[in-house]
Amino acid sequence: MIIGAGRSGTTTLWSFMKDQEDICFSFIKEVPFFSLKAHFSKGENYYHDFFRSCGDAPVIASSDTYLLMDHEAISRVYAYNPEMKIIVLLREPVSRTYSSYNYSIHAGHHKAYSCFMDSLEAEREIVQEPDIIRRNNLGHFYGSLYHEHLMHWAKVFPREQILLLKTSDMKDHPEKFKGELCAFLNLAPFVGDVGWVNAAAVPKNKALEKLFTDRGSLIRRLVRNVFPRKFKQWIMRSGLPGKMHEKNRRQEASEPLSLQEKNTAKDYFRKDLELLEKDFGIKL
Repeated sequence: MIIGAGRSGTTTLWSFMKDQEDICFSFIKEVPFFSLKAHFSKGENYYHDFFRSCGDAPVIASSDTYLLMDHEAISRVYAYNPEMKIIVLLREPVSRTYSSYNYSIHAGHHKAYSCFMDSLEAEREIVQEPDIIRRNNLGHFYGSLYHEHLMHWAKVFPREQILLLKTSDMKDHPEKFKGELCAFLNLAPFVGDVGWVNAAAVPKNKALEKLFTDRGSLIRRLVRNVFPRKFKQWIMRSGLPGKMHEKNRRQEASEPLSLQEKNTAKDYFRKDLELLEKDFGIKL
């Protein structure tokens, strides 16, 4: 299970893993079964439908990037499979936070603040937000407190079942990255290159983007409640939503952060990064 962090290259990791012969990925990248109580209440048969074609594949995999910061869901994952292997992709936290902030603005999750650092003040009480979707969409700084979130996972899952990978290694040291991943999954060396996907982009049509990214939108609620399950699965299996989403995006880099904003954000994450290196041996 890839549990995050969102905006750290998980789409690239998914794209690479799903093309490997010994890995069968869920037929859609993200299956928020354990994180969304409405989905979890549907039971394991609902979850297993996303893996119907996997058979006896050596590795069966899925992704849910809500999970890293969803501490309540950890017990649900463990109860389902205490031997689950957990993959976490970590990006330098200031970059990830700023990317998450811009993504949420473009997706219509919230309006732009007067400046990026105002996000920190806006999410002061985010840890109390019971809705994991809103916590993800509004908690940009919170989502980058890697040590805080990983400690919750490490209290439940043995350390050897948790693999921490660096986004920078995926870009700059792909052979090292692939080696760590295949060793963790007990597979033969992977083939092919890790081709970067999901580059920084903005929507051409914001209303359409909100349809794709906002699970609580009226249209998506209607689709969930009106159309039969088999029809919804056929739509998902067709890949049409993903293709339409991609067509609605154009690459555009965000405005760079000021030096003052960078330094202030770095100070915020300093203690968490020190603990991350001390307790998990990974330096960002």
